Order: sequence, then structure tokens, then C-alpha cells
Amino acid sequence: MGRNRSESSATMASIQSTAAASSSSVSMGGMMMNSSDMALYDIPLTSPSQQASSTNFEQLLHDLQSTSVDPRSVRKAACCAALIETVQERRQKNQNQQQQGGVGVSPNELFLATLAALTSLQGTLEQQVKQLRNDSTDSNNSSNEVETTALPLLEILRQILPYVAHPSNNHGALLLHQFGTVSRMLRMFVALGYAYTASSSSSTGTKKDNAATSSGANALLRQILKTTTMLLLIAPPPSSSASTNTQESEKEMAKLLHATIIRMFQDVRPKVRKAAFGCAMDVVIVASSSSSSSSSSSSNSSPLVQQRKVIADFLWEYCHAVITQYKSSGSKKNKNDSSSSSKNLIHILRLLSTALPYADDVRIRVRFGDDCLALMGGGGGEGGEVSMEVIRETLITLLSCLEKGEEDNNDGLLSSSMEDQEVGTKGATTDKEEEEISKFAARALAFLLQHRPNAANSSFSSAGDVNVVYGRCLMGCVERMLVRTGVESTLASKMLAMKLFPNVLTSILHLCDEAAEGDDGGAINSAEMCGTEFNQFVSRMIPIVTSYFSPDGTNSSNNNLQRVALEAISNCVDIIRQALKIQYRNAWGNILPGGYATFTSTLALNLLEMRGGGGGNSELEGKLQTWLKELVVSLLRLRDDVEKDGTARTAVEYATSTVMRGMGLELFLSLVDFTDDHVDIGDKKKKSLNTESGGGLWWLLPLMKQSASADASALASSSSMTTKSHLSFFQGRVLNLARRCDAASADGHRTAAEASIQKQRVVEVWSLLYYFCLHPIDMKENFAAVAKTVVKALGDHSRYPKLVPVICGSLKSLAVGVTGRAEANLSTEATEDLEVLSNVSTKILPSLFKLVETLNESQNTNSADDMDTDDKSSKEKQAIRQQNMQLVEAVTDTIGQLAQICPPEFLQNLFKKVVQRLLVTTTDAGDNEGDKSSKDTQALRMCSLLGLGQALVASGSLDDNSVSLLYRAVRPLVRSDEHDSRVQKRAYKVFAAICEKHKEFVTSEERLNEMTDLMVDSIVTCQVSARHMRLKCMTYIVQGFDSSNQAHMAVIPKIMGEVLLCLKDSNGKTREAAYQLLLEMAVSRDDMTDYFKIILAALGAQTSHMRSAAVMALSRLTFEYARNDMTVQSLLPSLMQTVAFLFDDSSREVTKSVIGFVRVCVAAMSPDQLEPLLPEVVGGIMKYNKGRDRFRAKIKIILKKLVRVYGYDTIGPLVPEKDSRLITHMRKLSERSARRKAAGLQDGQSVANNFDDMMESDEDDSDDGRTFMTGVTGFTKMTSMTGKSMKSAKNKSVVSGARSTMTGKSVKSTSGPRIKAELQGEILDMLDASKMAKSVRFADSNMDDNDFSDDDEMDDMQFDNQGRIIISDGLQKVSGDKGAVDDFDSDDDDENLQLKAGGGKRRRVSKFESVKVEKAERDAANARKQSKQSKKPASSIGSAYKSKKAGGDVKKKGQKYEPYAYVPLNAKDYSKKNRSNAVSKMGTVVRSNKRKR
Repeated sequence: MGRNRSESSATMASIQSTAAASSSSVSMGGMMMNSSDMALYDIPLTSPSQQASSTNFEQLLHDLQSTSVDPRSVRKAACCAALIETVQERRQKNQNQQQQGGVGVSPNELFLATLAALTSLQGTLEQQVKQLRNDSTDSNNSSNEVETTALPLLEILRQILPYVAHPSNNHGALLLHQFGTVSRMLRMFVALGYAYTASSSSSTGTKKDNAATSSGANALLRQILKTTTMLLLIAPPPSSSASTNTQESEKEMAKLLHATIIRMFQDVRPKVRKAAFGCAMDVVIVASSSSSSSSSSSSNSSPLVQQRKVIADFLWEYCHAVITQYKSSGSKKNKNDSSSSSKNLIHILRLLSTALPYADDVRIRVRFGDDCLALMGGGGGEGGEVSMEVIRETLITLLSCLEKGEEDNNDGLLSSSMEDQEVGTKGATTDKEEEEISKFAARALAFLLQHRPNAANSSFSSAGDVNVVYGRCLMGCVERMLVRTGVESTLASKMLAMKLFPNVLTSILHLCDEAAEGDDGGAINSAEMCGTEFNQFVSRMIPIVTSYFSPDGTNSSNNNLQRVALEAISNCVDIIRQALKIQYRNAWGNILPGGYATFTSTLALNLLEMRGGGGGNSELEGKLQTWLKELVVSLLRLRDDVEKDGTARTAVEYATSTVMRGMGLELFLSLVDFTDDHVDIGDKKKKSLNTESGGGLWWLLPLMKQSASADASALASSSSMTTKSHLSFFQGRVLNLARRCDAASADGHRTAAEASIQKQRVVEVWSLLYYFCLHPIDMKENFAAVAKTVVKALGDHSRYPKLVPVICGSLKSLAVGVTGRAEANLSTEATEDLEVLSNVSTKILPSLFKLVETLNESQNTNSADDMDTDDKSSKEKQAIRQQNMQLVEAVTDTIGQLAQICPPEFLQNLFKKVVQRLLVTTTDAGDNEGDKSSKDTQALRMCSLLGLGQALVASGSLDDNSVSLLYRAVRPLVRSDEHDSRVQKRAYKVFAAICEKHKEFVTSEERLNEMTDLMVDSIVTCQVSARHMRLKCMTYIVQGFDSSNQAHMAVIPKIMGEVLLCLKDSNGKTREAAYQLLLEMAVSRDDMTDYFKIILAALGAQTSHMRSAAVMALSRLTFEYARNDMTVQSLLPSLMQTVAFLFDDSSREVTKSVIGFVRVCVAAMSPDQLEPLLPEVVGGIMKYNKGRDRFRAKIKIILKKLVRVYGYDTIGPLVPEKDSRLITHMRKLSERSARRKAAGLQDGQSVANNFDDMMESDEDDSDDGRTFMTGVTGFTKMTSMTGKSMKSAKNKSVVSGARSTMTGKSVKSTSGPRIKAELQGEILDMLDASKMAKSVRFADSNMDDNDFSDDDEMDDMQFDNQGRIIISDGLQKVSGDKGAVDDFDSDDDDENLQLKAGGGKRRRVSKFESVKVEKAERDAANARKQSKQSKKPASSIGSAYKSKKAGGDVKKKGQKYEPYAYVPLNAKDYSKKNRSNAVSKMGTVVRSNKRKR
């Protein structure tokens, strides 16, 4: 015994020294990673394989000895190494095991060593506790002892216990033998943990030391809980033959459970208490999963599984005992004891609410459910009353008892308490269990209906939560009674549930009334929460109840269920209508679009299914029709009652829109009568639903239009039944309403405004056609009649132009839907509908063709009248022409869609007529030499015919002969420029459609050569407006080129000049098309070296326009291919040297292109390629620094990129000496950025990944673009990152009054705003008045000048009453004693401006936007400025020659020029910002009288 004690002491000494040394070298800031222990719990249940067990144990030892940045893992590895070393030393001393010296450490050896170390440590800690009580030692020693030794040893013991209990390890005989020892040790450690806590609280040591001791004790208790849980769940049971041993084992386990886990249920420390709850949950989950897995494998007699169930039963019994004690001794306790027992009960109830869904026996849930009902009945508490907090936790626990199982945890009944728990697998419940839980649900439902908690009169802060949980419990009871099927005894439960269903619905609805009784905002939130429960109950339960509507004549029980269900729904209709009462107003925004609309839509779907299925119950359909009408009309009447209440009106309209989508427009319109003066509801007549222009139900039309114009797929996804409609209903009911509105608009007694309203209603009614075209089920009978009406409506486009896109969109939707259903072979009706639509399209297409011509002719009429009208009429006619163009586009799209389904013979004949008329019109236009009006008429007719041809080509329904005919007819229009530019543009559009839809026709050898020649020959006659479509045609043609065909490759140089010039076109679409064609030619050429040579030839062009375009083309090709194509990468140095010759070009556009090319190449070239060219590149771009100030920002971007790669030491000497300040300034900004990055204030970098951004952007990224400010808004990147919007008010403006960050400068508080908070690089929120008052001060205006400063001076930004920006005419003067406005280049709006402020020095102004704090200061400054100007007027031009004694000019001595002979003209004075000063000076020479009108 002495030898073992000495060995354990030696082991402890080794462990302590090793752990202390390791912990001293690692910081204590690590976090322990939480991992799942389910695999460890399952190890004792695995097959007894010695090899697998040893392999896993070796992996565990490796994991225990591995270290990371976490100091706990370091301590654990040190302790594990010390234990292994102790085991090996013990082996060497044991002579009988010398031959096994090479064998690894076994689980039993490591277990015994760990146990010995913990036993020795226990004695050490006991001595330290005694010393702590006597205040004779420092508490840090005990805290370090726990952290460095006790915690790692307990964790090691926890992880090796499953391998000690493995069946291959003698069935865990060692652990079974040592279980009592381990149990006593753990209980003693628990006592030590609490002793540490008590000692630290009563100790006289420092507060820091006491906190450390308390923290160590908390960690010790949590680790003991984990180890105890592992021991309880994996401890091997005793032999089944010894029942006495089994009882003793269970008694020992119960003692350990109560001394550790259960004891800490009531711990005052939340972390310890939560850890105890977590361990209890592990016990319940593992016991449940073990029982399920054993039952599935038919091995339910496993002793370990039974033992785990016994441990879980201990927990259930303890929870039941706590509840029973609270119920029985509620009135016998004083106030303090009652409060303590209530807290204990609440903790247990929270544990049960989480654990009960995992209970493996339904009887456990029923038992605790009965306990919850007894608690709500008044048991416990002071005087027999239960607090509202206890009621809430009781209801949550009751809801857990009603849970169906873990597979239903995501249904929302208890999502808040179960969403974070790990879900296991449970077997299906038996019929007996279902019967038992159903009976309990019935008892609970009856009890809850009679004992509703009075949360409204309670002072409990979470009273609204009580109502919410109460509603969930009601829903859980009803769902449990209704959903389960297949058991005869549950039919009575279903009958009872449906009989009580109206009562439950009433109770849940009344919760919204109770929650809305308060006056504060919390009442509204509580009403919304209760409304959400009402919505969930309706959406989940109503479909279940209505599912029993279908009768079964062979089963009397089903017939009884149908009868009870109908009675329940009949009562629910009246209850749902009660939600429209004013007492539920706070919840209308939730329950009307939710529960009310869902209830109505569910009944509507049942009615639609009965009608669609055929052979339905006419009596039941009549009842459903009556109920739906009551619900819909009641909702519509509520809208009239709350018309003046905006919030309530919005809720009603939203609910109405939801009802429309839920039941379909056809059913909704059948329930709402727009024509009758009275509508019967039951036996009473309500007020009139009139159709006058000022009120009635016409507010429904926009809602119906919105529902009808919704996406077809979205409507179809909601329900297939709601999208099915009858065209006969539209023809008879809807169009009748449109005719009435049309007749009302023609009534002479109405005003123009009333007539306009009626016309608008006609369009809104017609917009419902889209819905009826989604899935009509009577096309065969009624589509022909509807088509005639549609054709007539299109003919009335002059009065109702908005009907054209409505009708065309509906027809297009109809064609797409019918074609899709026919291709899917859904039914024979779909094929018949396609045939009907194909036949009727022969009557619709000619009308659409005629409509296109009519619209084009009306455009010509309007253009002919423009010469004789004023500006206003011209604008109106221009708007009409624009509208007609949009209508033509809508009609041609419909023609293209219908052309795909019309008969081929008809389409060919129609196409031939179009081509024939096109040829005739083209011939007449060539022979006609009449006036301009006739030419415009013919041009418009040609455009309309070409548009029709384009639509037919786009449909893809034409054969090759028809396409060839159209090609021959359009070719002369492309080749000639005698016609209007619109004709040629439309001809190119037809060509583009042919190339896109009929690629085989274009790519044939003969046709490709012919079209190529046509494109090359027609370059001279191409109109400017047709360039875009011409380039698209050429792109399609080039895609068909063969790189091995020399004739094809010879075309590329011929068209290259046109493509390059189009890169500089003013139209953005043309430029983009040219770039795409440039890239396509590169792909077709398949030789980048030769391709670049073709483009480089343009660098020698005579015009700067062509040279600039060539450089832009090189830039785009480099941008696209340099990263991936090694050939292009190798060509970059030579390209750079070639383009460098243009550095001396004097053209501004060439300069811009060259700088853009250099910027792209610097980003694309490797450092080795670019380094030899640095002198040439840097020297070339610096030539533009002074002469072309507008490019200084781009130059700085290039220089910064070069500096990033090569450094300042390499780039600095290459910059001319006169520009050395630029490099100095950039170096300072770089250092400042590095400091900001080190301080964690980096804002991020902006990288130009877009070619246009890289070529056009002038933003200086030397400071990552943070201070780049736009000239219009004054916003910077820092402004956008704050998420703040610039707020404006009257007489307030945004000015640039703040300065940039200064380093090493002292700032005096004199004049000019200075932002103090930005001195350290912080970003100040200038919209915060409190921060601005503390941060804004005034700085000295005398500061040094810098030629490359990033500071800018912007005009004040002012706003009018509507929030619109007021743009001033120019730059305002800055007043000062001696200073004036300095000269600057107006072209460089993005660069740095410096303004003189007096004293011979300049004041530097940053780009940060600022807001002046006091309006009075601005007003005072303006007043002083006006007074000075009134006393001393501005000097006028020629004042030096003016005579003081008489009028006219005189010649004085010393004058350089003759009087009135010279007026100095300075370009800087007439820039955008100085223009106002120049105008004021010129006003002294030229009188600025206002123009007479």
C-alpha cells in the first residue's frame, strides 16, 4: 500500500511539473472546442474486436498528446505524456512484464495511472482547502492546481473510460471493480469544488485572486459533470445472475447521479446549472437512442441498454418528485421558501420541456402532462395560486408532452426550445401508445378550454408569451387528436376534436383581443404574436378538417366525420368573420392576410376541386358558395368602413389581394356583384355596393389587375385549380362590365375627368384577360367568339391605345401556355386546344398585321403635322409616336409567337404577301420623287413591313426558301442609302434576325461569301443609326469564318478600319458591338501575332481619331487575352515599345488612349517584362503631367502600381526632378496607409476589374479611393460605407470644410473648420450633432502648399423644399483680407484644388464632406460679405482708363495699352467654376438687362 501511494505521489509530481512548464509557455486565451460524444457512448455497444479497439485507442492517445494554440490542449498533452511515462516506469520495475516492453500502453494501465494521480491530487486539494479557510496561503496556487492538473486528468479519464469498458477488454471487468472508487472520487471532487467556492467567497485575499479561485471551481464542477455522465452511460452492468449485485450497482449509480448532476440542477451559477442540464439531456438522449437501436436490432435485452434506461428513470423520478413537492406544500411555506421552490420548479420545467420529446416511453410524457395540468389547476405557490412565470413554463412543458416525436420538431410547435438540440431517431409509436396520447390530448384540451390563463391582468412582463404558448398548446392538442389515423379508438378522439374545434378557434382569436387591450407599443407586438398563432392554427388545422368533406357511402364513421366537419366549418365561418370586428384592429395586419385569407382560400380550393372533379355534391357546393360569399363580402364591406384609416385599409386590401390569389379571379368575380344595388347576406339586405365613379368596388380593379398580370409560373405554383378559368365567363361577365364603363365614358353628362376614369376602368377590366388566358378549359367552345371580340378591341386602339399591349400580352401568354401543355402531352385536351388556337390564329394574324401598318401610318401623320404646331404640341406628338413604337413592338412580338403555331401554308402565303408588298413599296419609293411627306409615308410603310418580316423570321417558322426570298428583298435596302435611315436600320435588323435564327442559311459556303461581300461593299452607304445592327450582322458572319480559308481571312483587314472607328462611336451600343466583333475576329483569325499586326498598321494613320481607336483596340485585346494567352503575353513588351512612339502625340484623345493602354499593360505584364521598359514608360507618361492636367489622376494610378512592384527607390529616379514632389506625396500616403492598416482601420482597396472602368476611371487610388469625391453629390467611399444618407433641409448645404489628416503639424484654433476626431485617422459621422459639436473646431488657414495635394474645394450643395439639388452658376468667392481665387484648370475636375486664404500662404482643403454646425455663422458671414460688397464694389474691366472727372476714357501715364483697345481674355476666367466672377466683371461693360418677353 505504501509502495502504491509513493508511486501515485511520484506520478502527481511528474504531472504537475510537466503541466506547469507547458502552461507557462502558452497564453490562456484559447477556447475549448466542443465535440459530439455520441461515438464514445456507442463504443461499449460495438462488437468485441480487439484489433479495432486497440487501433482506436492508439488514435485517442495520439489526439491526447497533440497540441494546439489552446492552452488546455497543451496541459492535457503534458498530463497524458506524464501518465504514459509513469506507466512505462512501472513496467520496468515489474520483472514479469519485461518481455512486453515494446507493447503500447493499454487502456487499463492508463486508467489505473490516471485514477492514482487523481487520488493523490484529491489529498493535495483537501489540504489547500483547509489552508484557504485559515487564510494562510495564496488562492492562486489552488486555482493553478485545478487548471493545470485536475481538469486535464478528468478529461483524460473521461475519454479513456469507453475503452476500459469495451467488450474486448474483458467486458470492462476492471471498471466494474473500480466503479465504487471512481464514484467516491468524483463525489469528493464535487465537495472540493463547492468548498473552493465557499472559501473564495469568505477569503480575505484580493478580489482578483478570489475570482480566479471561483472560476477554477466552476470549471472543475463542469468537468466533473462530463466525466460523471460518461461513467454513468458506459459503466458495464454486473452479471445478470447476481440480482443483489445489480441492485447495489443501481444504488451506487443513483448515489453518484444525485451527488453530481442532480445536485447541480439548483446551482446558483448559470454555467454550472446549464452544464448539469446538458448532461441530463445526454443521459436522456443516449438512453432513448440506445433503446431505439436495440429494439430495431431485436436485442432489447441488452444489459447496458437497460441500465441506461434505469439512469434516465432516476432523472424522471426526481423531476416528478420536485413537481409533486411543489403541489403538495404550496400553502405551507413562507414567502422566501415559496420563491425558492418556484425557481427550482421553473428550472425543472425548462429541463423537461427540452427532454420530454426524447422520452422513449409515451407514458412518461402522459405522466408529466398530467402533472402540468395539476399545476395549472392551482397547485403550489403562495395561497394555492401559481405565478404567471410558472404557468408559462408549465405550458411549454405541456406542449413538449404533446409533441409527436423528434421528426416533427421543425413544424413550429416548439421550434424555439428545440431548434438547437440534436435530433435522434425514434421508432414508430404503437396503436396502444397512440390511443393513450390521444386520450391525454383530449383531457388536456378540455382542461385548457376551461382554465385559460388570465395573462392580461398580470404584471408579468412576458404575459404576451403566455398567451402565445397557450395558443400553441391548444393547437398541439387538436393536431394530436386529428392527425393520427389507422386506429379505430381514435375516431372518437377525432369526433371530439372537431366538435371542440370552433371553441378552440374562438379561444385563440380572443387571445388577439386580450393582447390588444394595452395602450403601449408592446400591446401591438403581442397582438401580432397572437395573430401569428391564429394564422398557424388556421393554416394547419382547416385543411385537415375540410379533408373529411368527401363522403364515403360504405363507411358510416366517415359519414359521421363529414357531418361533424361541416358543422364545425359552419360555426367557424361566423367565428372567422368576428375577426373583422374593431376590437381586433391591432392584429388586422396579421390575421386578415393570414388566417382570414387562408380560411377563405381553403374553402375555395375545396369548391374548385368539387367542380373540377365532376359528380360533386351539389348541396355541399351550395354551402361552400354561400360561406365564401359571406366571407368575401364581409371583407369588402370592412374596407368601406375603414376607408379613412390608412393602416387598416392597407391591411384589408392586402387581405383581399391574398384572397384573390388563393381562390382565383373567376371564382372571386362570381362572388362579387358589381352591378346589383343590393347584395343579400343571409336573410338581411346590406347597403349598396354601387358602381359610381366616386366609390363602390372599383378599388378592386387595380388589385385584380395586379393579380392577373402576375407571372404565370408564380400563379401556377400556388394551385393548379386557381389558374384554370373559363373564357365564357370573361366573355359574358367581365366584358359586360367593360361595356358598361365604356358607355359611361361616352355619356355627355359626365365631365372630362369622370370620362377619363371610366376609360381607365375599361383598360383595367380588359387587363383581366391575361388571367383567363393562363389555362382556359373551354377553348374549343368559346375561343373563337373571344377572338372576334379581341380583334374588334384592337381596332379601337385610337380610343384605347393601352389595350394593345394588354391584349397582345394575353395572346402571347395563351400561345406559350397551350404550346407548353401540348408538348408535355399532359392530356388530349391540350392537343385539341393547340389545334383550336392554330385555326383561330389565321383570323388574328391578319388583324395584327393591319394594326402594325395603321400604327406606322399614324406616326407619319403626326410627323407631317409637326411643322405647323408649337413646341408643346410637338412634344405631345413626339410622345404619341414613342407610344406607337412601343405598341408596334408589342404587336410584332405577338405575331412572332402566333406564327409558331399557325398552319404552315397560311404562314407562307402571309409571308409572301408581306414580301410582295415590301418589293412594291421599295420600287415605288425608288421611282417617287415627290414631296417629303410622301417619302416619309413610304419609309414608314417599309419599316412596318420589315418589322413584320423580322417578327416572322424571329419565330423560326419559315423555311429556307422563304428566308432566301426575304434576303433577296432586303439586300437592296442594305446596299443603298437612298432611303430613310430608319429603313436601312430595320433592314439590318432583319439581317441580324436571319443570322441569329437561321445559322445554317448564313454559314453555307455560297451564302457566306455573298453576305461577306455585301457587308464589305455596303460600308460606304451605311447610315450612322444602322451601325449597331450592322456590327451585329458582321459578328454573326465572322462566327462562321474558317481560319484555314484565305478568302475568309482576307475579309478581316477589309473591315478592320470600320470596326476601329466604331470603337469611338458616340453610341454606347455601337461601341460595345464593335468590341464584341473585334474579339470574334480574334477568335476566327486564330493567330494573335498576325492579328495584332493588322491593328498596329492603324497606328500610322493620318487622323488622330484612327490612332486613338487602334490603341483602344490593343488595350481591349490585352485586357481579354494577356492573362491566359502566352502568345499575347510575349507580345506585350514589343507592343509597349511600339505604342510608346505616341507619347509625343499632341492629340488629347490619343493621349487618353495611350495612358489607358499603359495602365492595362502595367497590370498584365510580369515584373521581368516591364522592368527594362520602365525609363521609357515613366518618362513618357510624365510628359503629360503638366500639359494634360486632366490625366494626372490616371498617371498617379500607374505610378502607384509601379511603386508597389518595384518600390520608390527604383521609380523615384525615373521621375523628372520637377515632379519629385509627386513621389514624395505618394510616399507619405503609402506610409499613412500602412499605419492605418496596422491600426486596423484599413478601408479596403478598389480594384478595377472592368475594362471600361480601367480605361475611363480617373479615381486616384493612392489612398484606395477613400477620398475621391464626385462633383455632384460630394460623396466619398467613406460616406457610402457609413450607410448614411445625406439629409437636407431648407437653407442648409454641404460644403467641403474639413481638412485631410495631418502629420507632424500643429494646428491653431483660429478660422476655418477643422475636424478633431479625424486627426488619428478615425471616420467621423458628420450627421451626428453631438459628435460634431465636440469634434469641429477652427484651424489656422496659413498652411504649406503642395502641388500634388489631394484636397479639393467644392461648391455648397443646396436643396429646395422638395429635396432637389440646386446647382449654382459658378464658384463663389472666398473672402479674405488680401487673397483672391487662385488659377486652376477646369478640365481636371477630379484633381486637387488649392485656394488662397490670405497672408501669402494657401489653405489646404480636404475632400471630406462637412456640414456647418451653426446656421447663424453662415448667415453672419453672408451679411458681412454683402456689406463689404456694397461699400466697395468689384473692380470693373477698364476701370484703369476711366476718368474720375468726366465720362469716357482717358490716357494716363505709365499705361501699357491704349484705352478701350484691349480687353484681357483669360481662359481660366471663363471656366465652369469662375464663370460667375467673369460675368460680374463683364456686367460693368455690357448692361445685363433682362430679356423682354
